[in-house]
Amino acid sequence: MSKLRKITETTVKAKNGGHCGLFTTNDMGLLLKTPTGLNLNNLLYKATKAGVLTRVCKGIYINPLVPPTGTHLLARIAVLLHWDKFIYISLESQLSHLGRISQVMINHLTVMTTGRSGAIKTLYGMIEFTHTKQTAKTLHGLVYFDPDVGIFRAKEEKAIKDLRRAGRNVHMLEA
Repeated sequence: MSKLRKITETTVKAKNGGHCGLFTTNDMGLLLKTPTGLNLNNLLYKATKAGVLTRVCKGIYINPLVPPTGTHLLARIAVLLHWDKFIYISLESQLSHLGRISQVMINHLTVMTTGRSGAIKTLYGMIEFTHTKQTAKTLHGLVYFDPDVGIFRAKEEKAIKDLRRAGRNVHMLEA
């Protein structure tokens, strides 16, 4: 069996078995029983060039035959990108979710992270990471876990404080 066919079969099987459909480089290494490194990177490059995989952003792929379904794909991608950091949805995304700003955040997610700040363009939209020095312990009571999305969210007061601290436009807040 060719390696590209094996990629197709294993990703379809994983998706049908309950995987969300967003595959990291490490996921692909495990599925293909190939250690991460140059060989795996070359294989993933060939697979994307052949259309077997589609690159969502650096290090995350989908099989276009069985794309991820459901909502909150940007949040899922954010969790995968900062898997080793504490992150939570805040700023404009959370305030829009709570109805405190009239703008609806479509294809854009604002997230606070203990990791690096930066904006990541993905196949599904933009994820904006803003660094915070606060830890999960110091945020106790200020954030809550949203099981429908699989990520923490800031409570309203915390999202407003984050908005001010980040120097964002607070004039959009509705009374």
